[in-house]
Amino acid sequence: MAESRYTDNDGVRLHYLDSGGDDRGAPIVFVPGMTDLADDYTEVLPVFGRRTVVVELRGHGRSDTPASGYDSGTLASDVGTVVDAITDGPVHLVTFSRGTAYALTWALQHRRRVRSISIGDYIPQEIPLPDQVRRSLLDGRWRGTPVRDRVDRDAGMATFEAARARSFWEPLAEWQPPLLVVRSPRSTLIDDAAWARYRDLFPAARLHVFDDSPHDVFRPDRGRYPTLVREHVDAADAQGAC
Repeated sequence: MAESRYTDNDGVRLHYLDSGGDDRGAPIVFVPGMTDLADDYTEVLPVFGRRTVVVELRGHGRSDTPASGYDSGTLASDVGTVVDAITDGPVHLVTFSRGTAYALTWALQHRRRVRSISIGDYIPQEIPLPDQVRRSLLDGRWRGTPVRDRVDRDAGMATFEAARARSFWEPLAEWQPPLLVVRSPRSTLIDDAAWARYRDLFPAARLHVFDDSPHDVFRPDRGRYPTLVREHVDAADAQGAC
């Protein structure tokens, strides 16, 4: 059974959900989206097939909500703090939506500790949003509950305000880690041009389209993305052992 655990990043208490079990030499660290909670994923953790932890960045869920520290560099350090809390070795990084930017920021600084990367419906960029879109997201609902019950509103606004347009396409392409990307064509976050760019820059990547999913690629089949991740990380481990 998954357990709630905590670690500390320079005085900020961070919550993460830990499936426990065998990590098979490299656990999965999942950095979900802006409006997600770790508990959203309790039921699907066994599908990943090995020890998996879900990060709650500052301002989310049961993590602390400090007055500052919502830039991408600090949020990436939250990711790294959880990684260091569970292992001193390699990990498989899994992302969904806006969590991608913070996971990739950490990964590109710690390439030797990353066995593979899986990205759920996002591009390798940090994307600033217009004020109207920020407010709509934070004042809306996600997976049936108000976002204000998931993310501290001030922290959410601070995160959006701190965002700066940054591209990770080039350094990620230079690195060429084992890469899985899942896209929903009903979402605007990976358009046709970006999908073509994935194909061109990452010829060995596993690219999958979920035609029946909205941006939330865990719908309508909650286990489909985790199943692909399991296959991907197993293959990456096998390749690394060769």
